[in-house]
Amino acid sequence: MSHRLLFLSLLWCTLSCNTKPTTSIFKKLDPAKTQVTFANTITETEEDNVLNYEYFYNGGGVAAADFNRDGQIDLFFTGNQVPNRLYLNRGQLRFEDVTAGAFPSEQDTHAWHTGVTVVDLNQDGWPDLYVSVSGNIDHPEWRKNKLFINNGDQSKGGAEISFSEQAAAYGLDLATYSTQAAFFDYDKDGDLDAYILNHNVKDFKRFDVKAIQFMRDSLAGDRLMQNDHGHFVDVSVQAGIKGNPIGFGLGIHIADLNNDTWPDIYVSNDYLEEDYLYINRQDGTFTDEIKSRTNHISYFSMGNDIGDLNNDLLPDIITTDMLPEDNKRQKLLFGPDKYEAYLSMLKGGIHPSFMRNMLQLNNGDGTYAEVGQLAGMSNTDWSWSVLMADFDNDGYKDLFFSNGYLRDYTNMDFMKYYADASIQSGVKVKDMIEKMPSTRTANYIYQNSQGSGRFGFTNKVKDWGFEEPIISNGAVAVDLDGDGDLELVTNNLNAVASIYQNLSAGQTIPPASAHYLELQLQDSTIYMYGAKVLVYAGDLAQYQEYGPTHGYQSSNLGAMHFGLGTHTSADSIIVLWPDGTRQKLTGIQADQLVPLSRQGSLPIAPGPPSDPLFVRIAFDYGHSQLPSNDFTQQRFLPQMCSYTGPRMTQADVDGDGLIDFYIGGGKGQAGQLFKQNRAGGFELLPQADFEQDRLCTDTDATFVDIDGDGDQDLYVASGGYQYLEHDLALQNRLYLNDGRGHFDKARDAMTDLPYADNVVKKIDLDHDGHPEILLGGGCMPLAYPLAHPTRLYRYAGGRLVRAAEPALDSLGVISDLTITDIDHDGDEDVLAVGEWSGILLLENKLGSLQPARNIYPGRTGLWNRIQITDIDNDGDQDLIVGNFGLNSQYQASEAAPITLSLADFDGNGSIDPLISYYTQGTSYPMYSKDELLDQLAILKKKYITYDQYASVTTEEVLGQFSTIKPLTMEVNTLETTLLINEKGLFHPAPLPIQAQYSPVYAMLTRDLNGDGYEDLILAGNQSHARVRLGRLDANYGQVYFNNRHGGYDYLDQRTSGLQVKGDVKDIQLIGDKLVIGINDARIEVYGLAGSSHLRLR
Repeated sequence: MSHRLLFLSLLWCTLSCNTKPTTSIFKKLDPAKTQVTFANTITETEEDNVLNYEYFYNGGGVAAADFNRDGQIDLFFTGNQVPNRLYLNRGQLRFEDVTAGAFPSEQDTHAWHTGVTVVDLNQDGWPDLYVSVSGNIDHPEWRKNKLFINNGDQSKGGAEISFSEQAAAYGLDLATYSTQAAFFDYDKDGDLDAYILNHNVKDFKRFDVKAIQFMRDSLAGDRLMQNDHGHFVDVSVQAGIKGNPIGFGLGIHIADLNNDTWPDIYVSNDYLEEDYLYINRQDGTFTDEIKSRTNHISYFSMGNDIGDLNNDLLPDIITTDMLPEDNKRQKLLFGPDKYEAYLSMLKGGIHPSFMRNMLQLNNGDGTYAEVGQLAGMSNTDWSWSVLMADFDNDGYKDLFFSNGYLRDYTNMDFMKYYADASIQSGVKVKDMIEKMPSTRTANYIYQNSQGSGRFGFTNKVKDWGFEEPIISNGAVAVDLDGDGDLELVTNNLNAVASIYQNLSAGQTIPPASAHYLELQLQDSTIYMYGAKVLVYAGDLAQYQEYGPTHGYQSSNLGAMHFGLGTHTSADSIIVLWPDGTRQKLTGIQADQLVPLSRQGSLPIAPGPPSDPLFVRIAFDYGHSQLPSNDFTQQRFLPQMCSYTGPRMTQADVDGDGLIDFYIGGGKGQAGQLFKQNRAGGFELLPQADFEQDRLCTDTDATFVDIDGDGDQDLYVASGGYQYLEHDLALQNRLYLNDGRGHFDKARDAMTDLPYADNVVKKIDLDHDGHPEILLGGGCMPLAYPLAHPTRLYRYAGGRLVRAAEPALDSLGVISDLTITDIDHDGDEDVLAVGEWSGILLLENKLGSLQPARNIYPGRTGLWNRIQITDIDNDGDQDLIVGNFGLNSQYQASEAAPITLSLADFDGNGSIDPLISYYTQGTSYPMYSKDELLDQLAILKKKYITYDQYASVTTEEVLGQFSTIKPLTMEVNTLETTLLINEKGLFHPAPLPIQAQYSPVYAMLTRDLNGDGYEDLILAGNQSHARVRLGRLDANYGQVYFNNRHGGYDYLDQRTSGLQVKGDVKDIQLIGDKLVIGINDARIEVYGLAGSSHLRLR
């Protein structure tokens, strides 16, 4: 227990479509009919329990294969404290238990069996079984993994089928703490090798992570076993496989993740150790590239599956975790949001990880965008298996999650109150365990919504017949009755195994029109494992890679299954065999089982390489700032306010006709000026006065000829959240240009108090030819979301004097401003966006700004940026407005907004911004009990236990302060939005779903492909949110081509060439160079393909 309790106390868990009901397509079959009566029953005693063996409730696996080669899929179940069972399929979903005859010498009742893998290891055409063994057992003999070789037609004793245990003969009788095994030919030498996935069972109390990760543990560390002429040899060390004592391996999948035809490995690790993404180097070694290919992963990573979920012919990755869907379960399990502990993990080298299911969507360039929350499948409670399979035969893979845990020993009331008291008072372990809360939850099943034209998944637990609370672990999806749809089989803890019959075939309701193909690879397993199959049917394009190990502790050698939707045939089937040959079949009729072999396959001819739109150019400069933890200053903040830069501005500062640029610095770093040279490169142009202001945080800047001498001066806005009110470091700065690119600070120019500003723009409001300075107010330190005022300044007599503009007084926190003549009346108007705000237009009438009006009526967002474009080339100005995005636990609508109730609730003189959002139709505070009471200690006597707080609504919390009338703000849209201008009225138009991957903080519109229409680049991300929200970082810099029909088409990452990581705050196109400002990271520069190299001196 200690590992999970410890890491839950250090970490967090993240917070977390309705459709018309349909007749269920699944029916749970009665064991009396199927004759499958296996139950993985465990008995808890004073010695055998979850406190002595932390994986006591992790359950067993399922294997599906045609073991007796009669054409029907059989089932094998592993038991922890009960014997394993083999059931032969007798047709019509009836099975016979043949365990006794099949395993005559298997009388071992001591072994704790975990995962099972089907493999034809001796290449005789008969499926064998490899069973992993674990348990906190001191006898190594009881812990040895088992290899059952199928005797085939040589079965002994008159049995229809029998197996001989031969693990020792093959060198696979490891006595490690094993979870699962995967077989594959990693070195392409013509035989199957093995990866043995292991885990620790002991407390490991050392926390020097970097040192631990390089250790090797003989029992807990994973093993790569090379097949050396039929005997397996441990090659883990020389192959680069980690074997440390904190690698709690729970899931493994083999797939070609980088499309080089060599098998790679994905390993899910529980607890602190990150998952492993091993890329096969084609020389017998692997490199773990989890950090370079993903931005974050699951924390308690359990099962996994790999497949193509969006039909782009690329393998995506899902890992399971334990984040509940409903508010009460979350609040019962959540402790405090410990950001400092999270930072310690990052400083220790741990890859960012958060407690929820992750969907790593393949970008096609070797990187993955994590979009599980956007897809709607991140919160499935304590999940084990995940299976990608097309359950309704519509041509898109759906998702199944096995779910449940016998006792909630992560329940905060139990951990904080009962467990501690019981230990101190000497209560028996078994009695204490029986006091643990027990909550059975339903398995989750989701329909892929892409068949309905939407990205993501729709919860079908109720509609498809999975409402029964149960504890399921291992699972397989396989066609048991040969009717062309997939059944589901689960190994359940303390209950009979479940078989769910799929009723799709022959139904009179949708998807009754759906067709299918099942493809049975018929060759040596050497050539089957890793075979890639592409099926094309009309508008459908599907991809699968053959491999038996899926989900959690389970294995499936059934046929490859493809739904075809309404298509009655496949236009073509392409098979890419692991030996480098290719096979193509055309015009294949649907609704049949098609055998496939390598006969007639031809060598694969490599296609011509394609050049991306942009290529990265070396640029040796980075933004930096001193670290800050804003959450210590205001505990209810949703995300930090201090990490705002770098913003950039460009102009010809020395009159040589070339565009130069300034990039703002963070606290502790001076801003810098880069001068463009004739070769198209940039040279650093040092400025002494910039260096003197290095303790300021530059939030924005603009070049402006403020003094009318014909050159470009520089105005820099200061901001940040880590300063005191009116701190001198918040003072904005004006630097005057001598005409040659040398800047001197105008020290007497500022006449007002220092404020925290977010944005600065130049404007000629009164149309007199002399620019004014417009400043967008940022957040008041310690008072989020209250704002410093937005202000206008005019330059006269060497000083900037504030001008009265009443329309600016109460705009709130301003994230961005745009100056444009929106109404075509010849003067400059102002568009303003910010958090908890609308999209505001302040029209200029006779040199004065009119009161702001929301041009997107009724809609408020967490707006970050606004960009002018003319998407349809009709001569008016359309808008793109960057918002928070849809890929987070936050969801908002007009009916269910995110709300912020602002007041000094506890009377201590500080502002408390209480944020709430809707979960399953009710508004709840986003904070755990600990977080709420740490800030509002006045409520400690009201909510003593976690259970008392778990169902408390926002209304009930605010009711405790009935004499206080809080200021209320709300957000009802989180989508980054395209607004089309139609005669001065703005109407939303859809953007591609990729625009919602993460918060957008940077935008650029230019014609990138020369077709006369402006294209779009979006970037952003947010890495400084509460741990409960996690990193919002799925945007790698996105290019969208204008489709010339009033919309944009997303250009995939491998075609665009952009691979930008981190929190992007600005994008500038300078000549043909794309300069990208990333917070606290290296500046990235990309050139249009074929452009000259950028050089920095």
